[in-house]
Amino acid sequence: MEAAPPQGAITLAEALDRALALHQAGRAGEAGDLCRSILRALPEQAETRCLFGTIAFGQGRLDAAGALFTVTAALAPAFFDAHRNLAILEQAAGRPLAACRHHRRALALRPDDGETHLALALLHGQTGNEPGAVAWMRQGIARAPGFLPLRETYVGFCERAAARAFGRGDLEGAATLCEQALALLREAPAVTGVLRDLLERLVRVALVVGRPALAMEFLAIKDPIDFPEVRPQDIDRFTLSLLPFPAWCAAAGFRHEIWQAPSQEPGQTLVSASPPWLRPQIDRLPVLAREPVGVALDAEVEVVQGFYVKDNYESHLLAGRRFLLREVADTVVHGPRVPLVGVTPGAIAGAFRLPRPLYRTVAIDQPVFFLPSTPNYWHFLVEVLPRLMVRERVAETRALPVLLFDVRPYHREMLQLAGLPAEQIIDARELMGLDGAQVLYRLSRAAVPSAVPYPAAYRWLRERLLPQWRGDGPPTRRLYLSRRGAAPKHRIANDAEVAALLADRGFETVQPERLGVLETIGLMAEAEVVVAPVGAATANQVFLPPGGQWVHLCNPDFFHPDSRWNPQMGVQTPLLGRFHHLAGHFTDDPAGRPDDLLARLDIPVRIDPDALGRLLDEIPAHPSGSGPG
Repeated sequence: MEAAPPQGAITLAEALDRALALHQAGRAGEAGDLCRSILRALPEQAETRCLFGTIAFGQGRLDAAGALFTVTAALAPAFFDAHRNLAILEQAAGRPLAACRHHRRALALRPDDGETHLALALLHGQTGNEPGAVAWMRQGIARAPGFLPLRETYVGFCERAAARAFGRGDLEGAATLCEQALALLREAPAVTGVLRDLLERLVRVALVVGRPALAMEFLAIKDPIDFPEVRPQDIDRFTLSLLPFPAWCAAAGFRHEIWQAPSQEPGQTLVSASPPWLRPQIDRLPVLAREPVGVALDAEVEVVQGFYVKDNYESHLLAGRRFLLREVADTVVHGPRVPLVGVTPGAIAGAFRLPRPLYRTVAIDQPVFFLPSTPNYWHFLVEVLPRLMVRERVAETRALPVLLFDVRPYHREMLQLAGLPAEQIIDARELMGLDGAQVLYRLSRAAVPSAVPYPAAYRWLRERLLPQWRGDGPPTRRLYLSRRGAAPKHRIANDAEVAALLADRGFETVQPERLGVLETIGLMAEAEVVVAPVGAATANQVFLPPGGQWVHLCNPDFFHPDSRWNPQMGVQTPLLGRFHHLAGHFTDDPAGRPDDLLARLDIPVRIDPDALGRLLDEIPAHPSGSGPG
């Protein structure tokens, strides 16, 4: 049924508003009928004919839309929307030159229209006419300085062009492009999210091309956005070289000792049984095992600590505000308020900003042994605790108090099992109060141990902690490490169903968070098979007996040829006894699933009981594998 034509008291404006409302509500047919009614009464009415063309365009009828727009432009040459719509139609039809022609006609009617300048710049860029694109962006910003999408595009162009210039060795050209971007950013009426992200990338480019002062100018724009509660003069900014431990000690002039720690080697049977897609990670292990272990002695350092990321309190160790200790080169923490920004490829250099009012300063003049901190069981056991091997090698460090941040009860038990007396533990929270989440240590005489590569860490943990367990029975226990009491990551949606199936097969269900550290070590040492979701408790794989079997229950992101977790997981699993995995299925709505892998850890997964049963059937009852001895 045709929509009623405008009649009676209804005005043209009301009729057009009604047609537009119908179109926006998805009722294109009714909107088109109303437009026809208006045009029968007023055939030269430009707005109606243009709206009718827009409706046809939305229905995919490009020829009809083009005819309507063309007639409108002929009847009303000064009608801006007709020319713009013709340009949009020509672009959709793959005719960029014709689109540019119509945009220029529209621009003649509105010389200060930022959106038209942006469209012309993008079209010239798409056709390979970079100088033309730049000219349109410059003219557009001069005429429409408040149109931020155009400024975003121009700054983004400068950043990409600077990176290309650097790639071909033109450092001066890259720096000039960075300076152009800086001028655009300084004059911006506001800093959008897009411009904020570009600032981070421009800091990086400025560092890469050797212009640290330029990097600081970008930070001076970014910092008030990231730290609005802090006065700009209260933010320290400086550039840093990021160096691995031996180079860091040498650059800072620290007295230090470095050596090769004994490592746990993966058995050949275990290596050959691993899937091909995990082999690149396994092949990294011998290289990883050769990384040196060491300690800096009597080091005067600043430690910026307390920014909580994932499972760790991020620690940045600074020597003279010139050199930052780099422990990893392939992961850098991102976020609007993190102190380290603009890290260059390969983690060679970066920029640092320290908003002093947000950090509690703690000056310690006495000699201390510094350890990084984390509230996560896995990271503390595998990445922090093994650094105490330094005390066994370097006698002058044994009597030093050990400084940590936010010491938990299980931390204390681990430290004491590793031979550290309770009276030598200093919890920074006791020095600064419970409300201090971020801290700046100024340490005058610190012993700073290096990170310990995983192969050396695993061997040291077995040699130091396993003897603390007095049990001597054969490894016959079957364990299910449930996360029903842990929150919220790595949950098994059908935990009770999984536990019941495993109970029928002789498994005990335990909740690791309810156990002491030594009790957990004992359970692992007596285990024949362990089934567990991926999570902090998987660190206890290191205590499995020779031939012990471990079954990971994981979400679909883990353990497959294309998994982005492979670089992280590969260094953990091959050393730790026979390893199996079973991926469950996410229980959420796929449409709302986040792209971020860390966020996806919070989504419970359902494990197929039949698939788990089949996997357990394939595991020998009393294996004699190639796990650690």
